[in-house]
Amino acid sequence: MSPGLNYFRFDLYTAILLVGVVQGFFLTLLFLVRRPHRQPYHHLLLAGFVFTFACIVLEIFLCYSGLMFQVLPLVDFSEPLNFAVGPLTYLLFRSLGGRDWTPRQWLHLAPFAIYFLYHLLFMVQPDAVKYNAYLGAYFPDAARIPARFLVNPDPLYLSGYDGWLTLVHVTSYIIACYWLIKQRPGTQVSNAYFHSWTRVLLYFYAAMLLLFLLIKFNFQEDLGDHFLAVLLVVQLFFISYKLLTGSAFFQPVVQVKYEKSALSEIAKQDLLQKLKWAEESKFFIQPSASLPGLARQLSTSPHYLSQSLNECLGKSFFEYLAELRIQEAKAILSDPSHQHLKIEEVAEQTGYLSKSAFNAAFKKQTGQTPGQYRSKAIAGVL
Repeated sequence: MSPGLNYFRFDLYTAILLVGVVQGFFLTLLFLVRRPHRQPYHHLLLAGFVFTFACIVLEIFLCYSGLMFQVLPLVDFSEPLNFAVGPLTYLLFRSLGGRDWTPRQWLHLAPFAIYFLYHLLFMVQPDAVKYNAYLGAYFPDAARIPARFLVNPDPLYLSGYDGWLTLVHVTSYIIACYWLIKQRPGTQVSNAYFHSWTRVLLYFYAAMLLLFLLIKFNFQEDLGDHFLAVLLVVQLFFISYKLLTGSAFFQPVVQVKYEKSALSEIAKQDLLQKLKWAEESKFFIQPSASLPGLARQLSTSPHYLSQSLNECLGKSFFEYLAELRIQEAKAILSDPSHQHLKIEEVAEQTGYLSKSAFNAAFKKQTGQTPGQYRSKAIAGVL
C-alpha cells in the first residue's frame, strides 16, 4: 500500500519540525516531573499546552515528510486538539493571573471532548481510507486506492468546516484572554511575571490566526500547514527561553565558602542595612520579587546579595523571601481591622499568585493553615 520513498522528503522545514517535536515532548516531561513554586496546578496546564502543540507539529511533520505512509493509523490523530488550544491558553492565563482551579473550568474542554468522540468515527476506519485521506490532503494528484468505510466517518458533515470551526473557537478564547487581562484586580496590575507571558502569547496567537487565514486562502487542503507548524515550533522555543531566563540557572553561582569573593565584612553589614530599608518598603509583596531585581534595587550584584544572606542570616533568597511574606501575612491575619479580608486577598497582598500556593508556604513555616492561624489569633490563643 505504501508508495515507498517516492514521497519522502527531508529539507529545512522537515528539520525544523522534527526539532520542534522533540522540544515539545521534552518540555511536557519537564513540566510533569518538575513542580513550579508559583502555582500548584500551573505545571499541568503548561504540560497540556506544550503537549498539544507537540502533537500538532508531530502530525504535520509526519505528513510533510511523507513518513505518515508508515504510520497510517495516525492520520488526522491531532485534529481534536485544535479545540484544546483555546481553552488551555485561557486556563493558563487564569493560572498566571493567580486564579485557583474550580471544577467548572473543566467545561472549557467540553468542545474538545465532544469533537474527540466524534472524530473516533474516522480514527476506526481501515488504513485504506486513511491512505486516501492523506493523499487527498498532501498529494492531491496521486492515484487513490479502493477503500470501504467501516462506518460513516462524518455523519454531521463537519470535516469540511473543521478549519473554520477551529478559527472561530480559538479567536473566541483569544478575546476571552484579552478580557481576562482587562478585568484583572488592581492589586496585580504590576505583576511583571504575568504580563511578560501573556503579552507575548497574545502576539503569537494573533500571528498564528493571520498565518492561518493566509494559508487557507493560498493553499489547498493541508499543503501549507508546515508554515503554521514552524510558528508553533518558535512558540515552543520561546517557552523554553522563558523558563531558562526566569530560573536561577543563569544567576551567579555562590560558592560555599566564598573564598574568592571580594565582599568585605563592612560591605556585608552595609548591604544588610540597605536590606532592612528595602524591607520597610515591602518589596517582598510584589509577585515578581527576585534576587536579581532586589540586587538592582540595592545597587549590588546577585552574587554579593546571596552571599550576605547565606553568611549573615543563614538563609537562601527564597527562604528569606518566604519568611518576610509569611510574617506580613501573620500580621494581617491577626489584625482585627483586616478580619473582613478573604484568604485569597491576604495571599495577593503578600505577593502570592494563588491561595493554594500561599496555604502551602504558610503551613510549611507555621505548621497551620492561614485560616487556623486567624481563628487562633481571634480567640487570643497565639
